[in-house]
Amino acid sequence: MLLSKLLLLPFAVASTVTVYVHSLPGSDHSVSAPLPTPIPLAQIDYDVSTSTGTVSSYTPPTGSYNADHLLRIGLSDSKSGHWRGVVTSAASFAEEYKKKFTIHVDEKGEIYHIGFGTSAKGAGEEVEVEVIKRASGPKPLLNKPVVLNAEGKLEGKEPEKTFLQKYWWMIALFLAVQFLAGGGKE
Repeated sequence: MLLSKLLLLPFAVASTVTVYVHSLPGSDHSVSAPLPTPIPLAQIDYDVSTSTGTVSSYTPPTGSYNADHLLRIGLSDSKSGHWRGVVTSAASFAEEYKKKFTIHVDEKGEIYHIGFGTSAKGAGEEVEVEVIKRASGPKPLLNKPVVLNAEGKLEGKEPEKTFLQKYWWMIALFLAVQFLAGGGKE
């Protein structure tokens, strides 16, 4: 198994995706003002089979953004024209934060979402990549179906219990009372 993976490693298909950053207008912009065009933020090489990824190039956004300014991080779907990604503040790109891109891929290996997060800078790389494959959800465990006959009743009828099976506890109670109470001395 390991040998076959090592032999197929040179033939592994790695994909590349360009993640964009797109500035959102502030509250002072009019509704009809056009949004600036997205600019490349990072070039990420990823391999779905091994769930690994590396950042080949990364250029943080520059500009006179205040910490409250909102930026969209992700990619635009060329087929539908929809944006797939997240919204974050410009403060996320400060030097004291470690950045993490999360690439969500479906069963075919196609990207359906890009995530972005930050954490306190520690040991390790400044920019990380995580590839997450979509997994199928849990399946319910079902009992055997109840089979009814044509009249809408259960097929098998439980056998009738005998007198002793029904009332054994009353007989045992009666005998216990007789032995414990006992008779009077004559």
